[in-house]
Amino acid sequence: MSHPLELLWAAVGAMGFALLFGLRPRDIPLAAIGAILGWGSYAIATESGMAAAAYFIAAALIGLWAEIAAVIVKKPASIYIVSAILPIVPGGGMYRTMLESVNGNLQGSLQAGFETLMAAGAIAAGLAVSSALSRLLSFNSIAKRLKPRSKR
Repeated sequence: MSHPLELLWAAVGAMGFALLFGLRPRDIPLAAIGAILGWGSYAIATESGMAAAAYFIAAALIGLWAEIAAVIVKKPASIYIVSAILPIVPGGGMYRTMLESVNGNLQGSLQAGFETLMAAGAIAAGLAVSSALSRLLSFNSIAKRLKPRSKR
């Protein structure tokens, strides 16, 4: 990780968005913890050189954290996901794509656009996998599967 203060800024950013989206004060720290987990894992995975995998890992950890927090406080996971995921959204890639387009650099625009779409797809896939895993590992779901069906 390049700088430990990045975790603090990720948390502050998530808290700011949590306030903007109207989360209750007791829910804001949970969103901040999700942002810290996401940004920390993203920063560590980025050092290995796999950008798309870094986005996937970060989104999956944020999603799993949000599902765990949602079960604990009995609220929907989406309220934590939305605030915590925003620090890793590839806004710079979107900017570079448009900048290259406006400058007339088709090759640079396509390259930046492809990288940005890969990042966005990896984030979506990470959140989908974490949601599926949380539903698969749900105790209610397991109990329903093990319960014998009655014949009526």
